[in-house]
Amino acid sequence: MDALSIIGILLALGAILVGQSLEGGHVYSLLNGPAALIVLGGSVGATMLQTPLTVFFQAMRSIRWVFKPPVVNPEQTIKKISIWSGISRSDGLLGLERIAEAEQDPFARKGLRLLVDGGEPEVIRSILETDMDGREHYELQAAKVFEAMGGVCPDNRHSWCRYGLDSCDGESL
Repeated sequence: MDALSIIGILLALGAILVGQSLEGGHVYSLLNGPAALIVLGGSVGATMLQTPLTVFFQAMRSIRWVFKPPVVNPEQTIKKISIWSGISRSDGLLGLERIAEAEQDPFARKGLRLLVDGGEPEVIRSILETDMDGREHYELQAAKVFEAMGGVCPDNRHSWCRYGLDSCDGESL
């Protein structure tokens, strides 16, 4: 679990609660269900209007990365590639076929299959680079969902004020 993410969330929540208290508002006034529903539901709804369905769902799946980022172990990857290299030297590229079928990582599996099928190195590189570029684009689109949500949420905070925060009662909106 990423400690910095937890610290950041706790710091943000603490700052909101202390700020509300310092302004003379009651902390419990922040716990307004209808106002939260309007702000959060409105933000999510407005974001869904401008996002393709597959990208929106990918963004929702990626939320878990805040607390548990994907594990990348370079030492293990180097070890696997060294083993693959040894197998290909002793058994030829066809020796990698059973390794490719058992490989868990779809990217590595695709690369191994392309090798076993006798693809030229430049072609294999081009195919895998195209896959990486596509994946990067897809992940960046998913990240932009949260950017869009952040863009509409500040507008919705006025609704939150209208529907119940004590400290906003005198504010003209």
